[in-house]
Amino acid sequence: MNTHIFQRLIELYGNPGDVVDFGIQALVGEFEFIQHISKGKNVWSLDEEKPTLYFNEHGVLAEFSARGGKGNCIRIIPPNSLFWSESSFLLGAKTDSSMRCIKESRIYGISGMNVQQITAEYGLGYKLANNLTALDIKLYRSRTWDLSLLRPAERLKKALGENPSLLSFITRDELAGYLGLSRSTLFRVLNTWHHE
Repeated sequence: MNTHIFQRLIELYGNPGDVVDFGIQALVGEFEFIQHISKGKNVWSLDEEKPTLYFNEHGVLAEFSARGGKGNCIRIIPPNSLFWSESSFLLGAKTDSSMRCIKESRIYGISGMNVQQITAEYGLGYKLANNLTALDIKLYRSRTWDLSLLRPAERLKKALGENPSLLSFITRDELAGYLGLSRSTLFRVLNTWHHE
């Protein structure tokens, strides 16, 4: 597990020097096992204080927004990924979403306070926060582009290309919400594929 976390952090820091390498190793050493999470359980719920940098070992997670009174899936967290509640970790606010397990996993985490202390001690600067935020923004922009410009069948094809087992782990209602489709449109697309 430590090797996977180390790899994800190296990807965020780019080609670090020795001092940064030691800092990354210190960060990895502070990740603790949080929970073995089963399908349907939350990593966090709406309005919690969760200033934690998480690592999803081998499962699949989905983030849900509660805006408009209905929980819409807004992000999928694949295996071997770092993730956080941006509102809680970066802004010090309560979570504005919930993060639910859709395929059983083991979750590890490091507190924002520990990240801050290690970052200061090793002179890591804001690269972790900047690059993870930039990655999140890139994913959100790509998703917005997909929802705006792709036809329903193209959205589904792209989502399944990025997460091939998605149909096994997410309900059709959740998938329809994630793709910005009505449930009936999703079923029409799935039926079309089934008959091809």
